[in-house]
Amino acid sequence: MNNHILIEKNNNILDIKFNRPESRNAITRDMFEQMLTTLEKCKEDNELRAIFLSGEGDAFSAGGDVKDMATREDNSSLQEKTNSLRRIMGVSELLYSLPIPTISIINGPAAGAGFALALACDMRIATENAKFVTAFSKIAFSGDFGGSYFLTKIIGTAKARELFYLSDTIDAKKAHELGIINNLIDTNEINEYAINLKNKFRNLAPIAIKYMKKNLNIAETGDLNLSLNQEALHMMICSETEDHKNAAKAFVNKEKVVFKGK
Repeated sequence: MNNHILIEKNNNILDIKFNRPESRNAITRDMFEQMLTTLEKCKEDNELRAIFLSGEGDAFSAGGDVKDMATREDNSSLQEKTNSLRRIMGVSELLYSLPIPTISIINGPAAGAGFALALACDMRIATENAKFVTAFSKIAFSGDFGGSYFLTKIIGTAKARELFYLSDTIDAKKAHELGIINNLIDTNEINEYAINLKNKFRNLAPIAIKYMKKNLNIAETGDLNLSLNQEALHMMICSETEDHKNAAKAFVNKEKVVFKGK
């Protein structure tokens, strides 16, 4: 297996890094497959506190590797090709739905599917060197990996349609104004910021965060009644955990609590 995707788990934080800086971290089919396998395994990893997605060099990701697409021979039927693409698009689905916070650190251009993967994450942190473009219309593609869904949810339908149809590139400042990124960080400070953010996630109560993410995902697509029902259920589940009971005692006694995920 090549090292085009670097995967490292350190103290309950999983780092996934695109590692093709010579091609601005364009993502091949094999890279998507590796990401899918890695994220599938995260479903069973109860120790994980967060997943961080980033790119090596001066780009986040140029998106799907167009050269790889052009040279890959595929004599499958339309339905087979559709099924195959839909399967690896599960990468975006997992980034969004895993009961673990997902954060993208964007140090440069994010285009096409690379942009979509960043959008699928819970949070996006970018430097002033970041740029964003849907890119699909430039190569006569309609778009994949959930970009149309996530961008519409984040910035609204009118602006999302504009960015998809015209494929205009927006800089980090504009992306911040639109709400695409959570924080805009100086390039020289991004590594320290990421380290501090990882430490914050390490110190959060993982069971509570798991159900919090479920609540927030339900809120995006469900109605109020469903949200209230699930909030009530999840609160009662959390109330039975050691983490909650210990935290409540620590709060009363003005003591620091260490969350164990139990």
